[in-house]
Amino acid sequence: MARQINHHALDPLLNAARHWIDTCLVGDGSLFAVERQLWTAANVEILFRDFVGQPDASCDGFFVKLERQLERSGPAAQQFAAELMWALFIFPSNVGAEHKREHIQAMWAWSGEAMPEGSPWLAPQVLRGVGSAGQAYNNYRWKEMAYVLALLRSLKAKPEADRRAIFANYALFTQWIDGVDRIGERQFRHMLRFYAFPDQVERMSSNADRRRILGAFKVATDSEMNGWTDRQFDEALLAIRRKEEAAQPGQILDFYETPLAERWKSESEEKDEGSLGAAANVHEPVPLAEGERADRAPVNLIAYGPPGTGKTHWLRQKMAGYTDKPQEADAASWLREVLSGHGWRAVIAAVLADLKRPIKVPELRDHPWIQAKAASRNRSGNVLATLWGYLQEHTPQASETVNASTRRPPFIFEKRASGEWLLLSDWQDQDEEARDLWHQLKGGTKSWSEEVRRYTMVTFHPSFTYEDFVQGIRPVRVEEDNRTEFQLVDGKFKQICDRARRDPGKRYAIFIDEINRANIAKVFGELITLIEQDKRVVYDARGHLIEGLAVALPGQAELDEQGDQRFGVPRNLDIFGTMNTADRSIALLDIALRRRFRFEAMQPRYDLPEMHREVEGVHLGKLLKQINLRLAYVLDLDHCIGHAYLMKVQSLTDLRQAFHQQLIPLLQEYFFDDFSRVDLVLSTSTGAPFVMQSALRFGQVFGKARADGVAPERSQFQLTAPESWTADTFRGVYSDLED
Repeated sequence: MARQINHHALDPLLNAARHWIDTCLVGDGSLFAVERQLWTAANVEILFRDFVGQPDASCDGFFVKLERQLERSGPAAQQFAAELMWALFIFPSNVGAEHKREHIQAMWAWSGEAMPEGSPWLAPQVLRGVGSAGQAYNNYRWKEMAYVLALLRSLKAKPEADRRAIFANYALFTQWIDGVDRIGERQFRHMLRFYAFPDQVERMSSNADRRRILGAFKVATDSEMNGWTDRQFDEALLAIRRKEEAAQPGQILDFYETPLAERWKSESEEKDEGSLGAAANVHEPVPLAEGERADRAPVNLIAYGPPGTGKTHWLRQKMAGYTDKPQEADAASWLREVLSGHGWRAVIAAVLADLKRPIKVPELRDHPWIQAKAASRNRSGNVLATLWGYLQEHTPQASETVNASTRRPPFIFEKRASGEWLLLSDWQDQDEEARDLWHQLKGGTKSWSEEVRRYTMVTFHPSFTYEDFVQGIRPVRVEEDNRTEFQLVDGKFKQICDRARRDPGKRYAIFIDEINRANIAKVFGELITLIEQDKRVVYDARGHLIEGLAVALPGQAELDEQGDQRFGVPRNLDIFGTMNTADRSIALLDIALRRRFRFEAMQPRYDLPEMHREVEGVHLGKLLKQINLRLAYVLDLDHCIGHAYLMKVQSLTDLRQAFHQQLIPLLQEYFFDDFSRVDLVLSTSTGAPFVMQSALRFGQVFGKARADGVAPERSQFQLTAPESWTADTFRGVYSDLED
């Protein structure tokens, strides 16, 4: 039966689930406080009002936000929320039992009471789980909770007799649950179906594995299963189970264990995510910690303002939130970062050196370092071919077991007649890169001294294109023989999207400087739609799309041989941009882009400590403010001057230099070298002026009588020597107008 597996008995968990169904779903009782009525329609509505109806868009973790949302809900509703979290927690085995217990008890304590002690429903046998729910279940816990509340709303509206009938009859149950909006592809509906009917439903939290199993057992093709209901999947799997149980009487069968697992899992596949206690290998994403904020909504934000308002500094501050210090980097991030700087040859050599024995290519492929390298290059089905190619190319010409026509130094591999590959004895002398990589990998994370950056940065310019940003055909030099060939190359945006997709437990970011200087519509292309928050993609542990919108990029097939390799923008990727309004007003920015981004204005700051001070009698804040008032009058607010130009000024000499080398050239650019306007903006009541005006007569220039139609005299503007600018010169800009 589906309720039995080899790892341990599921009876404690299934008994707890049945007690919860009878006491809390059919009835209105409580798991932990037997005398209370917590699972009532009234408490459901309170949580619906305070949690679903009052979303918290902050960057805090899920439980921090939830506690804040439920502050006014009252003790009974808060205790109900703790028990609801128990229901969400008992299925996944990729979250520890102690971790689950701590969160449930902490939530109960929000009510001002300690949880009653000795509850059997918090025992390790109950909380250890039945299978991995995948990373998305943790990242989107808020959606699962909203879905449970939607189920409860529907259920509690029915008489108790109808509720009892629903959980006693599989057909009635599927008819009821199919009528409730799933809020996307929610996993809890599979979990609840398993709790209620473990003899008919497999312990699977999504239909992804169901599709793979049915395909492997030749029940239906992937296209034939499109549109199938959960009931159709359950019935098809149950038919397979009954057939296999009849063929293997007395044996406990589970689709995640031998012998059924071998029928649908590939040889190279690591221990299944759905099996109990599945341990993450070093190349797999680490589980989401509560301190991470990968579950929050993605950010699309552009900071805009005049030059010198701190936009670059703002970017650097944001980058710090996407940077892991060496001691903070997890093993998976460390491994990806190390391998990203090395080619396949060096990685293969490091693996052979690590194993210290000859091995065949399939075993080489299954090594965690090879798997991590393949993931970093977005390769899956062609890894074997890649390994064969590099092994043969770097085998000496004299080898009698390799017949490849192309050989390239360094020659470090050899193949035995029996098919195993090994390193030549002098490989470290022949290949310094491979030797250094091996020593670095042996040292582990403790040897890592560099920061791990979960972001990339790009600066837009007028010639920047979609091919530069997303993907395009570009010439690429092949290092081994210095050839140049044209290849489809990923741009920086697709590269960071791929990194974020492979590591859903952490947030990634792309920073776009001068975002308004490129042709936005051409650079973004279909990304204009894909970057929307509700279009962001989420993938399950096997890389199948479970939420969001993905498209086939130009030059790519719609689907690959594994089912779905279309491109989407991951939910855990944030997009930050900056734009200089002096170059282009925000009003002129592409309307489609404006709809999809939030905008944060960055204006000159006169209240900063660096600006609210005097330098040799000159008040920097008042000086800059008066200049900007004049610029706003003769131009507009987009052409003001930012505080950054004066923040480092410590002396009159520094002030002169800032004006001469930065501010005045910027004003010349604003006014197209019209010094009369520069003079107007920098007019001073005392001291030597910044700009000197003089009269230039025709006769002085040409030495003859004035020609008809030519003015007899013109005004000439000339920048005065910076050494002549005194403190009075600068004070004179604002002193008569301070009031």
